[in-house]
Amino acid sequence: MGEPYRKDLSHLTWDEVFARQALRADLVGDWTEALQIQRGACVLDIGAGPGYVSLELAELVGPDGLVCAVDRSAEALAYLATLQRERAVTQIRRVVADATTWDPEGMRADAALVTMVLHHADEPLKLLANLARLLPKGAPLVLGEFHPDAPCEVGPPQTVRIAPEELQAWSEAAGFAVTGYKRQTPEHYMLALRNGSPAMAI
Repeated sequence: MGEPYRKDLSHLTWDEVFARQALRADLVGDWTEALQIQRGACVLDIGAGPGYVSLELAELVGPDGLVCAVDRSAEALAYLATLQRERAVTQIRRVVADATTWDPEGMRADAALVTMVLHHADEPLKLLANLARLLPKGAPLVLGEFHPDAPCEVGPPQTVRIAPEELQAWSEAAGFAVTGYKRQTPEHYMLALRNGSPAMAI
């Protein structure tokens, strides 16, 4: 019998977490396509962990762009810092912060990515609401999660997985408009969103 599930991932090393992120490499293309990332863009990677996806995003934005890797764990971002030094990647800014309250102090982001993170969050709706405040109107956001109607052969147990309908409701409550949905694998799905819901009648 394996280790019991722990929301904070404290039962894993950062090597193990990075390896789990790398196993989702085939999902990244869909995420970045939905974000329409251009060279020189500034992209937020919320809940970056040890940074596999941040490194992928850094390739897309290029040396003149910026990836802001935000995570509550200083140890996870220290792991990413080591990888950056080894690979000579300078366009990732590591930020130790709680994404529910983080303020980038005037930095303008073009897009944001929150993948396999919200089931770990204590206040996912508050996190999404803060992103709606930080991103300009019309900016894209991609959310990736584990589907509850899945074999559950990888990822968290079914009891903590978020249904797409619930994630859509949270997103719309925070001010995002859902523009796309994709079941990427039997285990994974994604929502594509734009900041700024359609105007509502008053």
